[in-house]
Amino acid sequence: MTSTTDSPVPVKRRRDRAAREREILDAAERIFGERGYQGTSMDDIAAAVGVSKPLVYQYYGSKDGLFLACLSRLRAQLLDAVSDAVLAAADPEQAMYAGFVAWFRFLDEHPRAWSVMVDEGMLAAGPAAQAADEVRAEFVALIATMVRLNLPADHQHDEEEIQIVAQSVSGATERLAIWRTRNGGSPTPGKLATTLQQLLWRGLDSLRG
Repeated sequence: MTSTTDSPVPVKRRRDRAAREREILDAAERIFGERGYQGTSMDDIAAAVGVSKPLVYQYYGSKDGLFLACLSRLRAQLLDAVSDAVLAAADPEQAMYAGFVAWFRFLDEHPRAWSVMVDEGMLAAGPAAQAADEVRAEFVALIATMVRLNLPADHQHDEEEIQIVAQSVSGATERLAIWRTRNGGSPTPGKLATTLQQLLWRGLDSLRG
């Protein structure tokens, strides 16, 4: 009787769930950015990652859930990048410059992030649009903080004026991001930040009086 030895059966290692989620979010960021919310399907994202659509639903529940998870990650990364740059600056003037540089560098490092986060034309109404509005509101709040830091400590702040400035700067950075994308990524983040910072710094003179 011939004995046989069973050959070892290779064990397929399961990917760590966190790693798999990162892969799905990376694909979602890219595809949402390229095709927009309405033009993206869960089939597209599952195929890009090489997983089944039911697995994507298991992790995120729905396309809205996946979009919101993608947006939440981008929002946290962006705010961390800008906040870290502002806090590391030597003075309020440099903080303003550093914050603008960090914003545009983040968009360079995440080329589809702009469409996912703030391009209203890419979003559906409902939770997706609301979450995008929250990203904008947080950025406006950060700009307002930078404006306050650049006013004298004994200055009586007019909060409406500060909000007008913050909303205006937020709108300017959004338009610049659109223009720069269409202009092949030029000018550099540094040049954009310098021009914005100088423009805002001069404009703040009227509020310092």
